[in-house]
Amino acid sequence: MEKEPIKLILDTDEVLDAFNLERTNGSAILDEWLSTSYALTELEETILAEKRQRLLIEGYFWNEEELKMHFLAAIFDMIRFDEKHKVKLFYERPLKGVINGYSFHVVCDVMLATPKGVSSPKKPYFFLQEFKKQRGKEQDEEAQLLAAMLVAQYENQNSFPVYGCYLQGKNWTFATLHDKNYCLSQQFDATKKEDLYQIIYALKHLKLLILKQLAS
Repeated sequence: MEKEPIKLILDTDEVLDAFNLERTNGSAILDEWLSTSYALTELEETILAEKRQRLLIEGYFWNEEELKMHFLAAIFDMIRFDEKHKVKLFYERPLKGVINGYSFHVVCDVMLATPKGVSSPKKPYFFLQEFKKQRGKEQDEEAQLLAAMLVAQYENQNSFPVYGCYLQGKNWTFATLHDKNYCLSQQFDATKKEDLYQIIYALKHLKLLILKQLAS
């Protein structure tokens, strides 16, 4: 009789240990992603200035949904990720998988994927997990991100990296998973102009990296 898969606790150390992953703070893939810059339009700079100021004043008091609606949605709309039949932005989508005898079930706050039909994700490339600490609520956003990236890596069955990011309020941490190399960036504080611009550069470059994978 086939063994039932083990439901792995979504704890970062548990996931790293179960899949024998190395967690580092730098790699050529991560560096390539984050070492770019782009010229921003006057309109983009105006939007970013307004959103950054609002995040600085109100962000501490927002819950996860308010952070998404007041800040994240405007940022992603600015990037214009969607490319017909190639890349589409999805919110609050479940992702399930069984890998090496372990089962995962994650709700992805944000996912970039090749669409299936009109409105379903098919092949994922990037995940963002959002976290705003609330009293009496414990969750490990990094573990949720890593679990989603592992499922994508397993399902995509190719040699390309999977990209990710998790938010802790105003702080963004970017991640890449390639083979067994799991790398994290420094934190970027979206209330600081220089850091926010670097976040935008990374998201703009992400779209190009995904389109490059699709063309290979």
